[in-house]
Amino acid sequence: MVDAREIADELTAAVASGDLEGATKCYAPQAVLVAPEGTFKGRSQIAEYFRSWTEPWSDTVFEVSTKASWGNRALDEWTCRATNSGIIALPTGASVPATGNRVTVRGTDICTVDEGAIVEHHIYYDQVELLGQLGLLPE
Repeated sequence: MVDAREIADELTAAVASGDLEGATKCYAPQAVLVAPEGTFKGRSQIAEYFRSWTEPWSDTVFEVSTKASWGNRALDEWTCRATNSGIIALPTGASVPATGNRVTVRGTDICTVDEGAIVEHHIYYDQVELLGQLGLLPE
């Protein structure tokens, strides 16, 4: 039986390498991902969420500093460094042109696994910190 830690590590490796298909396969068909941008249900919406985080960024380095697991849950505390090299689609439907800025975002993920697949995934990070590094906050 595949445990939560193994699935979380598989997801992290896929996302870090830009393998969206591999990342999507870590989820159950009806999985739910909750992030600051909203709630994404099912593999296709989850794939779109990850696509929005891979396409506008380059030179991405993803590091997990803390890993924990208990029962059917796994937690990762991470840091992501990347350069904004493409258009960012905002949850409002608006978009922001590439800034060229290098950013560092710190966050935490908690995955709940059932029958070898992620059924619920929560991602937490500071959007204000990210917007500030992109130069998108008012002075």
